[in-house]
Amino acid sequence: MGAEGQAALRERPGADLLLLEEFDVREARLGLAGDMGKTAHAAYALELCDRLCPPRHAEPAVFDWLREFLLRLEAGRASAERLRVFELGLLGRLGLSPALDRCAVCGRSDLGEENTRWHPEQGGVLCASCARRGDILSATTRQVLARLSRMSLDDAEAASLDRDTNAGCRRAILGLVRTHIAGPLRSLDFIEKMGGDR
Repeated sequence: MGAEGQAALRERPGADLLLLEEFDVREARLGLAGDMGKTAHAAYALELCDRLCPPRHAEPAVFDWLREFLLRLEAGRASAERLRVFELGLLGRLGLSPALDRCAVCGRSDLGEENTRWHPEQGGVLCASCARRGDILSATTRQVLARLSRMSLDDAEAASLDRDTNAGCRRAILGLVRTHIAGPLRSLDFIEKMGGDR
């Protein structure tokens, strides 16, 4: 899983997918296979990239981000903090970053300690004046999401989220991801079954 190498592909008339004729492995990522938590996180990262990136469209920034994530995952442990940073970084590289420091509708940036409403379909957080309904996003969760969105994967190694804050961040990010994809993310079920940190 997550192996890197040189592929030979061929067009198939009338088909969206290319035919894989040959694949020469350069980096096997064997360290991901022996740990179910790592395997689950790698599967999720790969599925996110597959589902969010347009088909047959080169995304070098996404490839580099995914590659760094997999290298760090292979060398370390599966962590929710690294996964949150990866998700937000991926969305950013695809131009799908949510508004977190300001209201997505009016642009108000003095949100301070007030709770906001989370409206992923409108681009992120909405202040009390712009939204009366929708999921409440606590000031703490919003501030943590904003901080995580500015982190590198290296920074994520030292980050620490408590269980409730991570759960709030995860719900918000998945809400945003689901506005851009159709159908379930199967790898999330895998993470859940493994009892892994997600």
